[in-house]
Amino acid sequence: MSVLRRPPAKEAVEARIRVAIVGLRPLLHIEPAGLELIEFDPQSGLAMLRVAGDCPDCDMPAVTLLKGIEAHLMQRIPELRGVRCVSPS
Repeated sequence: MSVLRRPPAKEAVEARIRVAIVGLRPLLHIEPAGLELIEFDPQSGLAMLRVAGDCPDCDMPAVTLLKGIEAHLMQRIPELRGVRCVSPS
């Protein structure tokens, strides 16, 4: 007998992404408001993040910073297929 499994609810995935982000902030020396999840789209597997500024204590450009964040999150959240940055408002 096979068991049909529903994909995790959007809210559950978003909660796991937020927990992973909290663990990542101190490593990058980013203030809480400087890195936040805006939305996770379960259809595409993309997370929209707001990233304010670069890593303040290093010469890491924004693209490299975003790729590092993406790799960190994708290792921890199997449903995640990618990360997109939205402009700070």
